[in-house]
Amino acid sequence: MDEYVHAASQKMKIGEGLSIVKILSKSLDLKNQNQFYYIMSLVVSVRDSYENKQKFPKYTEQIKENRKASSTKDNPIIVGFGPAGMFAALELIACGQKPLIFERGKKIEKRSIDVQRFIKERELHPESNIQFGEGGAGSYSDGKLFSRRNNNTSAVNRVLKTFVKFGAPDEIEYISKPHLGTDVLCKIVRNIRLYILDRGGEIHYDSKMTDLLISEGKASGIIINGEKEYRSSRIYIALGHSARDTVEMMHKRGVALEQRPISVGVRIEHPVETINRMRYGAKYQHFNGLGAAPIL
Repeated sequence: MDEYVHAASQKMKIGEGLSIVKILSKSLDLKNQNQFYYIMSLVVSVRDSYENKQKFPKYTEQIKENRKASSTKDNPIIVGFGPAGMFAALELIACGQKPLIFERGKKIEKRSIDVQRFIKERELHPESNIQFGEGGAGSYSDGKLFSRRNNNTSAVNRVLKTFVKFGAPDEIEYISKPHLGTDVLCKIVRNIRLYILDRGGEIHYDSKMTDLLISEGKASGIIINGEKEYRSSRIYIALGHSARDTVEMMHKRGVALEQRPISVGVRIEHPVETINRMRYGAKYQHFNGLGAAPIL
């Protein structure tokens, strides 16, 4: 951080009285493989008498909270405990609710055992695998975080702040292409679970929604594993894209569904040494301070 203070002081022509408040962005300029540079945006604090002759922009951060606490005893139901289900639960808890969460797969620790068994022995557990289970398919995606240009910036920042709150490194809030890794993702998933349980939420594993309860044309509850009924006036469906059987059931029950386009790609894996050599060149390919090179 001292280097950042020194660079900012030189840029702003300040001898003393400058401190770093926040790093807004940080990306590595790879145009010249003989000499790399970081491109950074910093929020700094300066003395009140500083004359802003170069018209550096002032920075103010506003945090808006539109949530209103509710005391209703009609606990909301969430079906699915992947990313959508987790964030739905966190929002509901922030509003004073205690959601009932149903996940067809297992919790992350047990799920990881089933995933490794499939990788090593090709033994597939139909409800506990890379697609199904606590954390959703993204838990084993290696955690490369990116957003599209038309994504809402404030929403993206909230997601990143949530990841940091539950165990991600602070740097993901400002580096250009953040990467978590599966191990960190699994830790975040576990911490979110504990947070929800500690605040009165319930999470039921090995619990697949097999039917909807309909009253007067409205969903009034769900049936789990073909046996037990749970009723609520608020049901949040947070299915993953692989839960085709549940989607078919909902279609048969008259739920309005809308087909969306999907993107299909090919994943090609290379040794990290190869990627580092391609991106960093001969001079920096083994420089530990840079970390793994980004592909794009």
